[in-house]
Amino acid sequence: MKIMNVLLVTLITYLITTACISQTSVRENKTIGIKESEINFTPDWARKVVWYQIFPERFRNGDTNNDPTLKSIKGAYPHDTTSVWEVHSWTSDWYELQPYEKENGEDIWFNLQRRRYGGDLQGIIDKLDYLKELGIGAIYLNPVFEAPSLHKYDAASYHHIDPHFGPEPVGDKELIRSEIPDDPSTWVLTEADKLFLKLIDEVHKRKMILTEDGILNLELASNSGKILLKDYYKQ
Repeated sequence: MKIMNVLLVTLITYLITTACISQTSVRENKTIGIKESEINFTPDWARKVVWYQIFPERFRNGDTNNDPTLKSIKGAYPHDTTSVWEVHSWTSDWYELQPYEKENGEDIWFNLQRRRYGGDLQGIIDKLDYLKELGIGAIYLNPVFEAPSLHKYDAASYHHIDPHFGPEPVGDKELIRSEIPDDPSTWVLTEADKLFLKLIDEVHKRKMILTEDGILNLELASNSGKILLKDYYKQ
């Protein structure tokens, strides 16, 4: 009985405190002149639609010809491109080190960062009908820009989709190397870029919405070493 009384008192205290904070927030908003529309700026459709988040590298391998290579993960933590490595098995036990991983002598947390499963844009396209059948109305896509990591939040370039998400990684990398990063006249569409445009088109054909997660507040250095986005921080 004592425990029930304590729980009841705790619940009542929480409800009263929450109500007071809510009322205080409303008064403060009115006092400083913040409009309700400036607080609740989420579009109506985004509140009602069923969302599905996709982490591209771990969603589905739709094209094994574009699988990552040991060279492609250079620059990503844990910065080991000398130990034995291979594309990881989709059906393996997450917490069990695979034979190739055991050879480097490191623990599970080290090896988790080296793993690549080969998920790509084709894998997403292949499952759009399935997502539509589930009742999904909008897809939240984690970063897909060129980057060595598995999560792609460390974009090396915002000009292109990661070559290993597209059908021609080798050819795409050659095209990218031929560009001058701060000269738009030299930019070209890669096969990965084109496949991303196809993904957008296929999503829209199914009356679905696609949103892209991108971290754009990072510095971009050109081949000359000049920081191109330094003025961003003054805004």
